[in-house]
Amino acid sequence: MSTNATLVDQISVCQVVASINENVGGPAYSVTNLAQALYQHNINSHLFTLDYQCHGKQILTTEVQVHSQKASKVAKYFRGFQPQASNYLFNLAAKDLDIIHNHGLWMFPNLYARQAAVINKINLVISPRGMLEPWSLNNSWYKKWLAWILYEKENLNCATAFHATSAEEVNSIRKLGYRQPIALIPNGINIPSLEEEFSRQILIDIFPKLADKKWLLFLSRVHPKKGLNHLIDVWQSLVNQFPDWHLIIAGPDLIGYQEKLELQVEQLNLKKKVTFTGMLSGQHKFSALSNADVFVLPTHSENFGIAVAESLAYGVPVITTKGAPWEDLQHYGCGWWIEDNQQALKVALVDAMQMSERQRQVMGLKGRDLVQAKYSWNSIAQEMANVYQWILGGGEPPTCVQLYNS
Repeated sequence: MSTNATLVDQISVCQVVASINENVGGPAYSVTNLAQALYQHNINSHLFTLDYQCHGKQILTTEVQVHSQKASKVAKYFRGFQPQASNYLFNLAAKDLDIIHNHGLWMFPNLYARQAAVINKINLVISPRGMLEPWSLNNSWYKKWLAWILYEKENLNCATAFHATSAEEVNSIRKLGYRQPIALIPNGINIPSLEEEFSRQILIDIFPKLADKKWLLFLSRVHPKKGLNHLIDVWQSLVNQFPDWHLIIAGPDLIGYQEKLELQVEQLNLKKKVTFTGMLSGQHKFSALSNADVFVLPTHSENFGIAVAESLAYGVPVITTKGAPWEDLQHYGCGWWIEDNQQALKVALVDAMQMSERQRQVMGLKGRDLVQAKYSWNSIAQEMANVYQWILGGGEPPTCVQLYNS
């Protein structure tokens, strides 16, 4: 990087992500939204992925050149292993890219991103997407150890820069010894219009148990790291105290974990008090968010927690743990940021459910103000575009970039 900044007129950047199929959630949405928003900031925006049709339709984008190959049977069962895709990305990088921005770890497309960047001598940005957090590293560590030895350590070593979505993630990257610049830029969020309301009846028609109840909503992946088993245990201790409330557990189950949770619900005699909706999208998702009274994410680990931001955007107060980087819930008075244990969760739930509807609405509006101020996609894309310009043109780093201090 030169000491004097040079403005690059047109930058071509390819976002690489394992999947943008709608049932995958998380990065599938944040990466497509980023690619789309970057187009408005003088970025020739590409996106490379595999299409896992078993996980629903791919998320639609506008003004983005999507390069997608149908995932083979081998890719589905062997972490996206698809050499044909590697060749495609290599050729794309050779003729049309200035930067490859890779999202996530442990999958073969992440290896293909590094190989395409290194061989073609172009810059590589890596967004770990929470996968270097201690909880994530310890989960299925034996599989990750093999990937680490085979390719992931070298992928990270070759990064020109990292992108982290929270200060906690910056610390996790530094603790592993990486000294490259780190751009601290949160995920963005689409802010719904206040006039854009979706009837409760949309969900009630499908799940009649939700009628005449206040909604305690969990909406995220159904996965062990989300703390759902703890939530169900705590809920069992509160249902008699709050008979007019109902727990909704919404989200995709990609690993068969929901069956264990349903058994737990049955054993605790909670079937009338808990509803599993599966993946919600479109008007069904918007109905849940528009009409939830409280959102809860008792997670053990998140690099950002896009579901928290989405709930706040709809004016819903949030309960989440310190496993998610949402200290702003306290600062802005729009939720509860608690220790990751059942007692803290119980105290927060009681506090939230005992409030008047008006008090919760006031908290929710504060949350909406927070996401409008800090998480609009336009401002996020502008920061990322500034990082790309700096990588290619040099000069003083943008304010979001943290350099290594020995």
